[in-house]
Amino acid sequence: MAKADKVYMNGKIYCVQPRNTKAEAVALKDGKILFVGSNEDVDSFIGNQTEVVNLEGKTVIPGLHDMHTHAIIGANKELNECKLPQDSSDDLSSLLELIESFAKQNPDKAWITGGGWSGEYSAHVHKSYLDKIDSERPIMLLDFSIHNAWVNSKALEVAGIDRETTDPEGGEIVRDEDGEPTGLLVENAVMLVQQHIPTMNKKDSLLAGEWVVKHLNFYGITCIKDALVDRQILNTYQTLDRENKLTVRVGTHLPWKAKLGGAASTTSIDEQFELVESRQQFASERVNPNFAKIYLDGVPHFKTAAFLEPYAGESEEEFDWKENLLVDPEELKQDLIKLDKMGLTVKMHATGDAAVRVGLDAIEAARKQNGFSGLLHEIVHTGFVSKEDIGRFKELKATAEFSPAAFWSPSTLHDVNLVNVLGKERADGTYPIKSVRATNAIAVYGSDWPVVSSINPWPAIEALITRENPYEDYPGQQNPNEAITVTEAIEMLTIDGARSMYLDKVTGSIEVGKSADILILDRDIFKVSPQSIRNTKVLETIFEGNSVYSYERSFEVSQ
Repeated sequence: MAKADKVYMNGKIYCVQPRNTKAEAVALKDGKILFVGSNEDVDSFIGNQTEVVNLEGKTVIPGLHDMHTHAIIGANKELNECKLPQDSSDDLSSLLELIESFAKQNPDKAWITGGGWSGEYSAHVHKSYLDKIDSERPIMLLDFSIHNAWVNSKALEVAGIDRETTDPEGGEIVRDEDGEPTGLLVENAVMLVQQHIPTMNKKDSLLAGEWVVKHLNFYGITCIKDALVDRQILNTYQTLDRENKLTVRVGTHLPWKAKLGGAASTTSIDEQFELVESRQQFASERVNPNFAKIYLDGVPHFKTAAFLEPYAGESEEEFDWKENLLVDPEELKQDLIKLDKMGLTVKMHATGDAAVRVGLDAIEAARKQNGFSGLLHEIVHTGFVSKEDIGRFKELKATAEFSPAAFWSPSTLHDVNLVNVLGKERADGTYPIKSVRATNAIAVYGSDWPVVSSINPWPAIEALITRENPYEDYPGQQNPNEAITVTEAIEMLTIDGARSMYLDKVTGSIEVGKSADILILDRDIFKVSPQSIRNTKVLETIFEGNSVYSYERSFEVSQ
């Protein structure tokens, strides 16, 4: 009988699959799980060279999956950009002080970039405030959603934007009563400026990659989808992998006809097509580049999300639900058919219920044309779903991705602005996670960091269970009928995430033959009060059998 390299005994091991399976011991060999079972039975796997760890009753679960993060872009923002608070309780003067301080501390930066400002500031955004801070360097600050931007006059000048400039398709250059651009750019108008910002260089991208991998492991994350990448980011993952520094598995979503946000804004449509065609050069056991990303609409706060019903205060007679779509529904169907045939799983950004329906219609068209290809195309954010569409995720073998941070993030669903634009009843009836899961459709977790302020998954897990803000600064529950159990939440972040990555035979549960991707926690999350789950600490993260983070070898991480 083969002897293990390492054995963990005397633990509370939650295997995830089969559901509710528990064990006391797990044995690892050559990066894989050799045995799962009792303390007594693991003895036969212990040899003279086996390292034995006494868990002393600690809880063990599989590594966690974050299926929507902009990992390297987010890390670069943390390391090199002006980070603004999402909470609109700070007044505008405090926000401007932060921007001015960053500008003074970084005199050598050719551009001042960053963001995170709340949608509540949108009525006050004006170029003149930024001009007073710096009129010589261009300034561009994205809002919390990364869909809209606040710029100064220099940035408008660099981009050639003036009162004569026409709005791009799917975007708006906000203007004052005299027709002058105010400095607020909405949706695709962001691209007009962003394409002029110097992209991350190789060194900064690599440093960002190393930083974020450490932080992911700190929180117990061993598998991610980077939701929008360019060639530089793909090269960074490839380099990290080659140097054995990529201690997470990564699915990379390549932009398809994208005109805004993150990496895609500096990548032309032709370059996006070429990247899709050449994607296999970046493939490895840890990196899967066979994913694509399409934006279907904007965000509710700026009334750019596509809904089936009018926004609050808008006339039924003048309402056209297609106005906020960033795609033509028929063209989207053809794109899904094509990408499905090419072997790419498509992630579709859809925040309004009309956009969700259009995305599901496109998946349905691909199924009718191609049959079931095995690809689990994704609708992401999925904050508002018509009751008529709930069952379609299961019928179409589509994945629903949810971001629990939206229950409590200061700039999202608890923001009074959302109630103002949708009305309280619609604003409260959000994120039907329990309903989608009840159909046996795949539902997964995505942080959407850095759109949300942290990649820490534990407050999000708590929010899935309580439907409350884990930080308690916005009391009350958000659509509590859609709360799920701890077991269901952990399934979303483990085996269901693995399924959406096509890795459920590799990882996502503690089973013999799977990769040894496991976490040791400081508490039994299945037994403690749900309101304490946010404080969970990972004591050790093990990836492919190797300890990649240990509390004993900890480093400082801002919560």
